[in-house]
Amino acid sequence: MSIPLLLGLAYALVAALLLTLNLQTKYRRELKLAAIILVSLLYIGAYHGAQNLRGWAISVAPPNPFKLHWAVVEEPDKARGTAGAIYILGQRLSARGVTLGGPRLYRLPFTPELAEQVDDALNQKEDGRDLGARLSYKAATPDDVDEIQKRDGQKSRPDAAGEEERLKLDFRNLPAPNLPPKG
Repeated sequence: MSIPLLLGLAYALVAALLLTLNLQTKYRRELKLAAIILVSLLYIGAYHGAQNLRGWAISVAPPNPFKLHWAVVEEPDKARGTAGAIYILGQRLSARGVTLGGPRLYRLPFTPELAEQVDDALNQKEDGRDLGARLSYKAATPDDVDEIQKRDGQKSRPDAAGEEERLKLDFRNLPAPNLPPKG
């Protein structure tokens, strides 16, 4: 049975128990109302807690290293008020370059530098290359931060005096897999 089906059956059971509690007992009205509110909060909490089951992108960095299957760059849109994002479909790689587990969709915050790296990698993918990537974090100097803010039309921030870490992806070609001879 799938997890969403099991969750649906569990919710139906809890609702049936709540209905029995409200119809068959002579508990005070406050207790019955509290049970209804508690079960409603359970439904809402379980819905938000099960977001990873729905296949949505998770907002964490991909595993290090990973195989790039595809990516989508969504640029910021001031008219709609979206900050932009970079979605990466990646699969964890072992130290020997073997894929582990299934592919997963990761959501990274948009930066022009990261978007340029991903676009270059997608051009290589379209040429038929298998790509792997390693994560690294580049410390941005205050001059880099000021340059980025000027380019993006932002005013200087009070915390721009320190260093800021930015995610960087180092893409590399993966070796061709060893296939058994045809026979």
